[in-house]
Amino acid sequence: MQGPHHKPKMLLMDACVLIDYVKAERKLPGLISAHVGPVYVLSVILEEVRDIKNKDELHNLNLIIIEPEIEDAYLAFEKKSSISFQDRLCLLTAKRNNFICVTNDKELRRQCKRNNVEVLWGLQLIAELHKTGGISAESAIKTALTIHHNNPMQINKKIVTDFIEIISKQ
Repeated sequence: MQGPHHKPKMLLMDACVLIDYVKAERKLPGLISAHVGPVYVLSVILEEVRDIKNKDELHNLNLIIIEPEIEDAYLAFEKKSSISFQDRLCLLTAKRNNFICVTNDKELRRQCKRNNVEVLWGLQLIAELHKTGGISAESAIKTALTIHHNNPMQINKKIVTDFIEIISKQ
């Protein structure tokens, strides 16, 4: 659990990470909420996550669903860029609310950094969870290997090997 002087991280999760988590270990978002900080997801992002079938499943994931601000929706729609409408909304929402954007999307990460929005990779967040005692090293590694198996293009062997090294040192 979070210590008395620990300020929880405010996390805004992108679809790619949420999909990886839900397919690999459905308890992850709840564990992260309990040990690292609340996990927010934009309502428009949920439409991309086909593995969440109803409101009960959503409730069990312990996600905080938020609606984008209307100004951000207009901006995301008007401004054409190298990232999708949903990713632009993530960026604008994270910036507006001082959230940490949790994404594996390289271009969204670049845009976040350009806009001074803190970012975390999906596996970095699992490492944070392990560091707080929310997940064992064995479970963290097993989850990372499952994510790699389900999504080898985005989470390649080198990423998993680096993650295992980090977890082993904690």
